[in-house]
Amino acid sequence: ANYMYDDAYRTEKEAKSLLVYVDEELLRLALAKYDKLIRRHPSSDKIDDAAYRAAGIFEFFKDYTIALIYYQRAYQWNPEFDLPARYKAARILDHQMSRRAEALELYRESLAKEKLSNDQTLYVNRRIKDLTGMNNGLQEK
Repeated sequence: ANYMYDDAYRTEKEAKSLLVYVDEELLRLALAKYDKLIRRHPSSDKIDDAAYRAAGIFEFFKDYTIALIYYQRAYQWNPEFDLPARYKAARILDHQMSRRAEALELYRESLAKEKLSNDQTLYVNRRIKDLTGMNNGLQEK
C-alpha cells in the first residue's frame, strides 16, 4: 500500500510539474492509482491520505460532489487526520452546495482538529462569524 500511495503521489506531482499546464491525463492516472489503493488495501494507514489526494483531484476537475465524499472519507477513516480535509469539505458545502449549516459545523471542527495555515484560520473564523450572523447576517464573501 505504501508503494502504491507513493507511486500515485509521484504521478500526481508529475501531472502538475509545469507552471502553466496541468497534464489532465496524468491526473486521471494518479486518481485511478489512489482509487486502486483504497479498494485493494482498505485497512492500510494510507487510505486516508489517498482519499485526501483523490479529493483534491476531483476538486480540480470541478466534481465537487465526489470531492466532498473523498474529503469526508479521509477524516472518517482517520478521526485524527490533521490535513485540512474538514476545511476543504466545509468550503465545498458552503460555496458549491449552499449547505451552510453543515459547512459551519465542519469549519468549527477544522479549527479544533486540523493544521490550518494562518490564511485558512482567518478565513474559517470569518466564515463562522458570517454564518452565525455575527457579521450582519448571512453574507457571501
